[in-house]
Amino acid sequence: MRLNINLASQKYTDARQFYLRWGAAVTVMLLLTVFLGIRARLTYTISKQSGRHIAELKEKIRNTEQQKASAEAVLNKPENHDVREQYSVWNNLLEQKSFSWTELFTDLEKIMPGRAYVISIAASPPTNHRLKLAMAIAGEKYDDASELIKKMEGSEHFRFPVLVGQAPLSVGKGPPLVQFAIETFYTPANRIQQPSSSAKEGMQ
Repeated sequence: MRLNINLASQKYTDARQFYLRWGAAVTVMLLLTVFLGIRARLTYTISKQSGRHIAELKEKIRNTEQQKASAEAVLNKPENHDVREQYSVWNNLLEQKSFSWTELFTDLEKIMPGRAYVISIAASPPTNHRLKLAMAIAGEKYDDASELIKKMEGSEHFRFPVLVGQAPLSVGKGPPLVQFAIETFYTPANRIQQPSSSAKEGMQ
């Protein structure tokens, strides 16, 4: 009869399996630590870049506000009262979408004599939906201004045109021209009041 006797003082354990499992766990922990470290680094970098971008935007806003305040201070000076008044007029018209530069120049193009052209246009505060224009027109002779005024009188957009002055205009080697100063009231198409139905019936 054969007997197997274990004379060891402690229970047998498989050390190889233990170290394999322990090594795998340590490896996973290391990989997780590296991943979290990289992610934290990226988050820090992105946060730093965002903070720098926000600071740049705040600086731009501050500079814009300073420029706006400086421009308003200049406009508020007594000698710039007329400029500020025209600035407000044009801003109000543009905000209300009741005025269009394209529309104005299109209306002028329809009635402008072939030998004349616009040099400049200035505006005054509107009354009764009409905008007062002070225009500088260049032409070859006085008849150009006279023809333009007659066409303005027949237009539904221009009212009460007046020739307020004229002067020779130097253009270098070209033919001599004359600069005419014309004042008139202008009504945009969307501000022209259409006759009511009762008025139309009375006209028939």
